[in-house]
Amino acid sequence: MNEKKLATHPLVAAYLEEVCSHVKAKDVHNDIASELLGHLLERVEDLMELEQLGEEEAIASAVRGMGDAREVGIGLNAAHKPKTEWSVVVIFAVMFLLAVVALFAMPAGYINFTTKLVIVLAGLLFMVAAYFGNYQKLARWSWWLYAITIAVMYYSLLFGTQINGLKQWISIGPINVNLGEVSPYLLIVAIAGILYIDRTKSRSTQLMSSVKIMAQLVAFILLPMLAYMLTPTMINLAVYTFGIFVLLIVYGRWRFILAAAGTLITGMVLLLSFNGGQLHYIKFRLTAMFSNDPHANYQALRSVEAIQAGGLWGQGIGVPNPKLPFIYSEMMYAYLVYSLGWIFGTIVVLAVIAFVWRTIRMGLKTKDMYGRSLIVGVCSIFGIRLLWNLLMCLGIVPIFGIGLPILQLSSVTILEFGLIGFMLGVYRRKDMISQQQDQGFQSSLTKS
Repeated sequence: MNEKKLATHPLVAAYLEEVCSHVKAKDVHNDIASELLGHLLERVEDLMELEQLGEEEAIASAVRGMGDAREVGIGLNAAHKPKTEWSVVVIFAVMFLLAVVALFAMPAGYINFTTKLVIVLAGLLFMVAAYFGNYQKLARWSWWLYAITIAVMYYSLLFGTQINGLKQWISIGPINVNLGEVSPYLLIVAIAGILYIDRTKSRSTQLMSSVKIMAQLVAFILLPMLAYMLTPTMINLAVYTFGIFVLLIVYGRWRFILAAAGTLITGMVLLLSFNGGQLHYIKFRLTAMFSNDPHANYQALRSVEAIQAGGLWGQGIGVPNPKLPFIYSEMMYAYLVYSLGWIFGTIVVLAVIAFVWRTIRMGLKTKDMYGRSLIVGVCSIFGIRLLWNLLMCLGIVPIFGIGLPILQLSSVTILEFGLIGFMLGVYRRKDMISQQQDQGFQSSLTKS
């Protein structure tokens, strides 16, 4: 007797159907049936061999021994139902509440509340849609997402709107979108899918492997590096580089990491050698925090002064601080501590640390490699931007034009909220993915 024959037996078929009827995650029905059939077949063979039972009697006894179909089904449904990582949801809710408080704490005239309301509503809608979506369907569109992101990055450099000396903005109605901040998220999502597809393909010849590595070095390193280095700050290159190396570590691409590091360093040296002004800017930013010159270290000194002046409860909501620049973007945290106090600033720091830690933990608990790489990769971008901004305002790391994700409620917030919903959606489906379906999914990606 084999599983195929056993599955057609009326008693067994009825039992499996009854069990699966109580499991809402239909994608895992085949896995459940296959696992139960394996146990039934083993039990039937033991009964026929050891207790000398006939085939029909052994099947009936084996089915009875499996337990009540309804109870088994309810138990399996609990194991395979959607899972929500409530700790991340609660932390996000706290951060969103802090963002709303920060919004009303800013001095009058700095905030367009209509625009902020549109951003928040669009972001929350995107979050809900991403949470309930099936992230696996995104994988086959990874190369398209990558190509479109790279194309729009170069388009913004040529034809984009220039704001604060940076020509990396695209205007969509009343909202200006910073491609420098948006693109690392999109590229990491795209490359996570590309690496996953590449992982499912069979090994090719040495020549084809070398060609593929060269193509990936161009796509993952050279093209993004050139686009980011054509902007003055280059901070988004650092953010993207951190994210791509985290992804490569997740996929265990250790040899490619060495090649990527060599390509990145070589490319940066060559490009900076032809752009003395940018090299001077980077040196200035990196050394300014160690300088005794108050003009060179002006922004960092004003930030630290504002935080020190905040005191336990702050100077008051909306109190102006004319010495502190960019309070609506990169220096927002310093102003919020100045306005609302050290307790508020401490809550922000704890919320940020908790968000990064719990989100990474959520990713590591995801069994599917594609889902895990998406969560860890996207969280690495959130993490480096959140922590760098806080440390920058505290005067611990050099000042670069990097905003405060989530709390700032900028145009990038729409994507950030969507990505948080996306990561929660990946975790939500972690116990709903069929192993048989996943193998078929990998096969379809290889053929597409």
